[in-house]
Amino acid sequence: MKISLIGSVSSSWYTLEALIEADVEVVAVLGVDPSRVDRISDYRNLQPLAAQAGVPYHPFVKISEPAVEEFLRSQTPDLIMVIGLSQLVPDKLTKIAPHGAVGFHPTMLPEGRGRAPVAWTILKAARAAVNLFFLTDEPDAGDIIVQREVQVFPDDYSEDLIHRTNLVLRDVVLELAPLLKSGSIPRTPQDHSKATYYPKRTPADGLIDWSASTEKIYRLIRAAGRPYPGAFTGYRGRKLTVWRGRPAKPADVSASERFGCVLSVDENKSILVATGDGGIWMTHVKIEGVDQPDRLLSVGAQLAWQDPENK
Repeated sequence: MKISLIGSVSSSWYTLEALIEADVEVVAVLGVDPSRVDRISDYRNLQPLAAQAGVPYHPFVKISEPAVEEFLRSQTPDLIMVIGLSQLVPDKLTKIAPHGAVGFHPTMLPEGRGRAPVAWTILKAARAAVNLFFLTDEPDAGDIIVQREVQVFPDDYSEDLIHRTNLVLRDVVLELAPLLKSGSIPRTPQDHSKATYYPKRTPADGLIDWSASTEKIYRLIRAAGRPYPGAFTGYRGRKLTVWRGRPAKPADVSASERFGCVLSVDENKSILVATGDGGIWMTHVKIEGVDQPDRLLSVGAQLAWQDPENK
């Protein structure tokens, strides 16, 4: 069976790598043009890997472009795999392949359908999984080909969970390869009565509310971190992005401290900030236009975000 792959992130790369290693016949690869990299978190350019394997490659900005349909039809795939693409693939493309199209989603479907699944998994302390499933008109609702749970650790950041999920995805594709070659692909309908949905997230959702609990803020820092835009606050009109942190010990913080206030800066340049019920150490931060944030944030500094458009 001939496969075409469409994608634009690290999961797309791991899938293509596994298909090539398993000697599956990949006849076409399509990826988002590098000019759009600033709009895609975790972007990976598939062109070099496709070129190395001698597979025709086509870049696009929008999957609905007429040139995309023309390219796909010219390669006559039996099955299309859409792995790591946030754009919805129109029916006219999925119907090109007689065996349909396969998607990927990293939650325990039917739980967690929808957007930003990695971030929501961390925010909600939910389960993660590798799912390959047939695409339908309803997102993430098609028959499941394979589902395998991925372990989530208490201190995972998004980049940790993405990497671990990609490794499982690679193994799943390698194991599925004989069925892809033969065209004997299993399918199990989802129980739609158990479906739950995650909403879209935007960079603004990374705003830190220092009056919240330490646990809630810590989850936000981990969920919004790389490859996503990051959790953020502000200081003296500058955006301060918190890439990593750790909860403070209860003995480090007095219950009467003013939330959002810098309480301490240690020898490792970590910055302790009061939260609604304790404190959190900001261990990796970036302030716009500042090379050494620890020198600017002295004890007593008050952190708060002021929207530049609403001063």
